[in-house]
Amino acid sequence: MDNRVIKMLRQAPLLSNLDSLMVEQLADKGRFLALNGRHKRIGEVELSRRLYFVMSGEMRMLRPTPDGHEQLLQRFMVGEFFCLAAVISGHSCDSLMVNAGKTDLIYWGHDTFRAFMIQSPDFHQNVLQQMAFQIEQERQMRTLSCCCKADLRVAAFLLHKMKPGYCLRQCLSSVDIRPVSLTAQELGLARETLSRSLQRLVRRHAISYDRGLIRVTDITALEAVLEEEEECSCNCC
Repeated sequence: MDNRVIKMLRQAPLLSNLDSLMVEQLADKGRFLALNGRHKRIGEVELSRRLYFVMSGEMRMLRPTPDGHEQLLQRFMVGEFFCLAAVISGHSCDSLMVNAGKTDLIYWGHDTFRAFMIQSPDFHQNVLQQMAFQIEQERQMRTLSCCCKADLRVAAFLLHKMKPGYCLRQCLSSVDIRPVSLTAQELGLARETLSRSLQRLVRRHAISYDRGLIRVTDITALEAVLEEEEECSCNCC
């Protein structure tokens, strides 16, 4: 297996604290899948049988809605796994995945992955923790999309996107929301509404914003937006 693949897998939170030999063995069991072009789909059947890791590009999780459209639930970037829940439950996630451009993936069958989980209790625990984290991410995004106040929705989204485990007051974070139109779709906002909300956060000196790149300049000012939630009539945030 390519050393680059092994290095990327070792850096993934899912495989933290694992023996180096086990990571190499897991890499050797993986199979490559190249998605060229855009909007190549991985359907529910494949998602219910395999675990995927993004080597390059971006994958988007979509769920059909009753009105015949597709709702964007989550984006998976380089270095992230997706379809962890199916490994544990054995059931489909009732979604489909679409690539955003040329994307390279590695995947494993569930039986292969479960065999490694049995060998290592730490690995099993990592899987459960990562799965819980991804489920919580999806839950939070659904909650945000229901909030009636755009500014509160955007502030919560930015705080949500920051890496957990950092002292944010000492290490202020940057968030890349490109493409902006897709981020607006994630939040259930028009692009113009998202842009206006970001400009209001700039005027509050909470963030700086330039062409889709956001830097949180004052974490307290950003958190203060959430404290205004009592004014939100939907009371969902």
